[in-house]
Amino acid sequence: MHWSLVIAKDIVERRKEKEHVVATGITPSGDIHVGNLREIITGDAVCSALVDMGVEAKLIYVADTFDPLRRRYPFLPEEYEAHVGKPLSEIPDPEGRLSTYAEHFLQPFLDSLTDLGIEITTFKADEMYKSGMYVDVIKEAITRREEISKIIGQISGRQVSDKWTPFNPLCDACGRITSAVVTGYDMDKEEAYYECECGNKGVASFKGGGKLAWRIDWAARWKILGVTVEPFGKDHAAPGGSYDTGKRISAEIYNYEAPYPIPFEHILLKRKEREGTKAKVTAMSSSLGTNIPVHEMLETIPPEILKHVILRVRPDKHIEFDPGLPLLHLIDEYEREIGGIGGGVAGKIPFRHFITLVQIARGEFSELLKVIKRSGYEVHADDAEEMEELRKKAVYVANWLRKYAPPNVKFELQSALPAEEIKSLSDAQKKALKRIAGELKEGTSLDASAWHNKIYEVASATNIEAKEVFKAIYVALLKQPSGPRAGWLLASLDTKFLKRRFEAVGET
Repeated sequence: MHWSLVIAKDIVERRKEKEHVVATGITPSGDIHVGNLREIITGDAVCSALVDMGVEAKLIYVADTFDPLRRRYPFLPEEYEAHVGKPLSEIPDPEGRLSTYAEHFLQPFLDSLTDLGIEITTFKADEMYKSGMYVDVIKEAITRREEISKIIGQISGRQVSDKWTPFNPLCDACGRITSAVVTGYDMDKEEAYYECECGNKGVASFKGGGKLAWRIDWAARWKILGVTVEPFGKDHAAPGGSYDTGKRISAEIYNYEAPYPIPFEHILLKRKEREGTKAKVTAMSSSLGTNIPVHEMLETIPPEILKHVILRVRPDKHIEFDPGLPLLHLIDEYEREIGGIGGGVAGKIPFRHFITLVQIARGEFSELLKVIKRSGYEVHADDAEEMEELRKKAVYVANWLRKYAPPNVKFELQSALPAEEIKSLSDAQKKALKRIAGELKEGTSLDASAWHNKIYEVASATNIEAKEVFKAIYVALLKQPSGPRAGWLLASLDTKFLKRRFEAVGET
């Protein structure tokens, strides 16, 4: 039984609701990355499991667009120092393409969710505040400030200042939401009076003129949106952490049962800084740039693979994500256990073999079609849908090769005989290739299995180890001592070309 169904059954047993709202939330302070995606995919999996059980459920995403820019991150220009402390929704797009800083990072992520086939309702925090959705919970929090202060102290062990207030005003002079101190309230007018560090004195409306402090905001959001289930990072689930505080505030201040919690471990990025070094494992961070944005990853692998990477592991187990060779192994696993990638003939060709085909074709789609045919697959060039599936898969492969493939996966088919490298071959190796050439008949071709068998037959007939024949083949064709599976490689190449090349080696 998949972990999502186990969780869904537990939710149904523990909660009284007939309908469930599964909530997720991510701040678009930088690229929304593969690590962030675990929250969404965990929520989507549980929501789908509930629906499969006949329970009404929907998935929502709250984009924390009203959160402040904490600092000028390394990827931001110097002038963004002036925007530190301002809400992300009120800061310009660093590239000037979209309306705000928040949209710059949010929109590519929302597009990625569409690509992933995840149906989700999105709420933007700044719009929620500006529309008045938070007015009643802000007034409740202000009225019961002392009770909230005690809860925070009891749960976190941190004593808040006597001057602390649950509402952070947005200064209408400097634009910061982190610098003003509340000096009073008018509950009838639904306003707060404040003094800002910039020297400004102003009035902040409860309707978009500020926001609740994080721990109160989270609990208030549960009530506003009717949240019943929520996955979140394990740091929030730590004793005395955000969830423990929010649970008390939700129950005692807002008279609302906190959602069923699904704490999850983080996805860690595992990469080699350079070949020959040990892979380094780091936490994914938008602010530090140690991440892979979701939209960039989806340019490299199909959506179903990215989902598989996360869904195959229980939320309470961390994931080490290496987009290089380990990811290719996971793709192999997916194809074995679940199915092919792509429609039509594209779905019949293993991803690993497609890597070989794309490199043989040198990026030319028309040549790729010929290579696929030589590999033994039937191609229907007049089928537009099948052609599109092949193009998509070719783009995934090309991008993976360019961005993440280790050197030992890459190769370049040599158009001319690599004369210098051929000198390293023994007479026995050259003799073996010449024998292969002699047995090849133009106009006919062998499949991968037949090629594999032939190599062993020739090795036996010429009294040489098979590994030496494999090495000779790679040197003759790729100018390197190793390469992709030889059977697949040879089956993908023109027989006439192979005959010529191996004859040329035998004559050196």
